[in-house]
Amino acid sequence: MTNGHKTYPPSSAFIGLRTKFVLFISLVIIAVCSGLSWYFIRQQSDAMTRALISSGSILAKNLAHNSRYGLVAKDLVSFDQLIAGVMDVDESMYVVFTGPDGTRLAVKSKRNVYPNQAIAESLFRTDTHDVTITPFTAADREKGEALYDFAVPVRRGDEHQTPFSLFSAESEESQGESVVEGKPSPRIYGVVQIGLTGTQMNDALSRMIGNVIVITITVILSGIFAAVLLTRRITTPLKKLVEVTRRVAGGDLTASVAPMTRDEVGQLTTVFSQMTDSLRERDLAVKQAYQELEQLNRTLEQRVHQRTSELQAANDKLKELDHLKSQFVSIVSHELRTPMTSIKGYVENLLDGLAGALTQKQTYSLDRVKHNVDRLTRMINELLDLSKIEAGRLELTLAPVALWEVAEEVVESYQAAASQKSIVLRTVFPQALPMVIGDGDKLSRVLINLVHNAIKFTPQEGTIQVEGHVRDGGHVEVSVTDSGNGIPPHDIERVFDKFYWSESAPVEARGAGLGLAIAKNLVELHGGTMRVESTLGQGSRFSFTVPIVRSPA
Repeated sequence: MTNGHKTYPPSSAFIGLRTKFVLFISLVIIAVCSGLSWYFIRQQSDAMTRALISSGSILAKNLAHNSRYGLVAKDLVSFDQLIAGVMDVDESMYVVFTGPDGTRLAVKSKRNVYPNQAIAESLFRTDTHDVTITPFTAADREKGEALYDFAVPVRRGDEHQTPFSLFSAESEESQGESVVEGKPSPRIYGVVQIGLTGTQMNDALSRMIGNVIVITITVILSGIFAAVLLTRRITTPLKKLVEVTRRVAGGDLTASVAPMTRDEVGQLTTVFSQMTDSLRERDLAVKQAYQELEQLNRTLEQRVHQRTSELQAANDKLKELDHLKSQFVSIVSHELRTPMTSIKGYVENLLDGLAGALTQKQTYSLDRVKHNVDRLTRMINELLDLSKIEAGRLELTLAPVALWEVAEEVVESYQAAASQKSIVLRTVFPQALPMVIGDGDKLSRVLINLVHNAIKFTPQEGTIQVEGHVRDGGHVEVSVTDSGNGIPPHDIERVFDKFYWSESAPVEARGAGLGLAIAKNLVELHGGTMRVESTLGQGSRFSFTVPIVRSPA
C-alpha cells in the first residue's frame, strides 16, 4: 500500500492481450497453412505416381502389341528396334522379352538393373491379360532406386489384334489349332517387361516440396506480420487507457485520454473520460468545501451560525441532487419505454395494413424492427428491475397464488412464439397441487423469463414442458424442460450471473444477460431456490421452489 492506494504489478507480470491474440492467430495460420501444404503435396505425389503408372502401362501394352510377331518368329532384329524405341524414354531402365519356355530372348538395361525372373514366370501360370505392376528397389545402388516393373503376357487369342499383314501366317496357323468349346487354347507367346524409374518423379516432387515450403513459410510470416499490425491497432488504445486508469487510481484526477477509434474501445475511452471529468468536478467541490470550512474556523464566533446555515443549505442541496438523480432515473426509464411503446404501435399498425399494402420486403423489415423494439424494451425493463432488486427497493405483495394458473397464462401468451418454430409448448400440473405464498406478478415474471429462454434455445419442432410437483420441506417446485441444444458444463455455474451469456449461444438469441439473474433473485426473495440441469445436445431443465401456504395452527 502506498498513500492509501493499492499498487499494481508491472505489465511484465502477465501475458498481454496483444501477445495472446498474436499467438492464437499465428497458431491458426500455421495449422491451416501446414495442413493445406501437406494436402497439396500428398495430392501431387499421388498424381505423379498415377501418371508414371499410366505411362508405363500404356508403354508396356503398346510394346506387347508390337512385339507379337517378333515373339512368334523370335526376330531379334525386331526386338532391337522395339527396345531402342522404348529406351529413348527418360524413365525407361530396362526392357526384357521372355519366351514361352522362360528364357530371356532379348534384354537391355541402362544401369545393369534387371527384374526378378519370378515375375515373368508367375504370368505363365495365370490367365491375366492386364499389365502386372510390381514396385521394387534396385539392390545394387547405394541409396536404393525406386523402380516399377510393368509386365504384360502376350497370349494367343487375346483382344489385341496386330495391325500388320505379316501376322497373316500366324492367324492362319491359329485357325488350324484345336478349339475347346469355341475358344482358342490358352497358348502364351511370351512376356514383355518394362522397368521405369521413379527417380525423376521423386526429384520433381522434392523440388515442388521445397517451393511449397518456401511459399508456406512466406504466407505464415505475412499472416503473423498482419496479425501483429492488427493487434497493435487494437491494443494501443487499451494500453493508453490502462496507463490513465492507473494514474486516476493513484489519485491523479487530471489524467485524461482522447479516443483514438470509433469502435467499442473508443466508446469505452469516451465513457472513462466522462467519469474522470465527473470525479474531478466532485474532487474540486470537496476541496472547495474544505477551504470554506477552514475559513469558517478562522472567522469570528458570530459567523458560526451563518456558516452552519450555509452548510445546512449545502446539505439540503446535496439531498435534493440525490433526489433529482433518482427522479432522473425514473423519468429516463419512463421516457425510454414511452417512445418504444409508440414505435411498436406504429410498426404494428403498418404491419396490420392501416397505412396501405406492404411489399414482402417492407413487411420483413418491419418485422425485424418490431422484434428489436421488443428486445430493447425487455432489456430496459430487466435493467430497471435489477437496479431495484440490488437497491432493496423491490417489494413483494404476498398472497396465496395458484401456480398452475400462472403457468397456464404464461404458456398461453407464448403459444404464438412457439408455433412460429413448430415447438410443442405444454403444461403438466397435478390437480391437487397446493397454493403457494408469493407475489403473483413476480412469479409470473420468473416463468416468463424461463419460457422465453427455452423458446430461444430450442430448435425447430422441439418440445417445452412446464410442470409442477410438491417437494419435501413444504415447497412447490416448478420446472421448465426443453429439448434444446443444452448448456456446456463449464457454463452451467455461470448461467445465473449478470450480463453473462454462453459463447456457444447463437448471436440472434443473445440479450442483456439479465433474465436468469432477475429470475433467481425474485425466487430467493420468496424464500425459494433455483437450479439448472442440462445435458449437452439433449436439452435443459430449469426449476425453482416456492413455499406452500401454511394453514393457521
